[in-house]
Amino acid sequence: MEIFLLLAFGVAVALAAFFLKPYLDWRYSCGKPLESQISRTSFQCAPGELVPAPWKAPEVALSVVVPAYNEEYRLPQMLDEALAYLESRGSDVASFTYEVIVVDDGSSDNTYAAALSSRDASLQHGEVRIIKLLTNRGKGFAVRTGMLAARGQLLLMADADGATSIRDLERLERALGPKDDSPHIAFGSRHHLREEALNKRAWYRNVLMVGFHFAVWLLVGGNVKDTQCGFKLFKANVGKQIFASLHLYRWAFDIEVLILGSIFGKGVAEVPVTWVEMPGSKLNLLTGAVTMLRDMALVQVLYALGIWQPSVL
Repeated sequence: MEIFLLLAFGVAVALAAFFLKPYLDWRYSCGKPLESQISRTSFQCAPGELVPAPWKAPEVALSVVVPAYNEEYRLPQMLDEALAYLESRGSDVASFTYEVIVVDDGSSDNTYAAALSSRDASLQHGEVRIIKLLTNRGKGFAVRTGMLAARGQLLLMADADGATSIRDLERLERALGPKDDSPHIAFGSRHHLREEALNKRAWYRNVLMVGFHFAVWLLVGGNVKDTQCGFKLFKANVGKQIFASLHLYRWAFDIEVLILGSIFGKGVAEVPVTWVEMPGSKLNLLTGAVTMLRDMALVQVLYALGIWQPSVL
């Protein structure tokens, strides 16, 4: 009987630890300066200067934040294409300046060196800045780090695999619009490719995809049909506020971005983008689905209890 009770207690503790892991990850970094999570940067930065003050005016037109974990092979091609496009825009429009911020999420390969090599390119209208985290903290944490360090009027999140063409940035820019009542956030979307994906993918991938979309609708609501596309654009004031408030540090962080956008009363536009499935994904479908469901449930509970609250800049 005692053995059974000990076993049941151990299982209960393990389940509680699993369910609360996002909260514990947040508590671990809560109150720590961002610099304490970083091992090195490719640029000189005095203590306290990595994150621009909220009142500081943007220094460039666009910041492109690229989270990268063990991406030494896919990252160079993505950066080559992105930099060629951004340089061409700078040549056409004199006022267009940019920065690309690669955040190496504690990679164990040569991702940092691969990103450094792109700095050798002759760039006239922008620069590449690289930040390496001490340990792997998750895609959400890497994006958060880059967004808080960004200096652009517009902040673009783009995946290191280059699955979405950088040229689709223009579609997202048009969706935001110049007016204050225009959407402040644009989610790149693959929803228009859904039927094609269902026909090509294995049945279990389709079951997981449809189940995940249903869970998002049930737990989060809203009209955004594709929350997970790694191509999103933010007006700087809203992007800074959202990522300063972010608590989920791994795959489901996009869901909290959507929740925070709703809390702040900022519209979200869903914009169809081109997308090509790239080999080498780091996401395990089964474990990823389970952890995402956990994170979506936990974020709702913690916001409802007032344990997690938006930050005020």
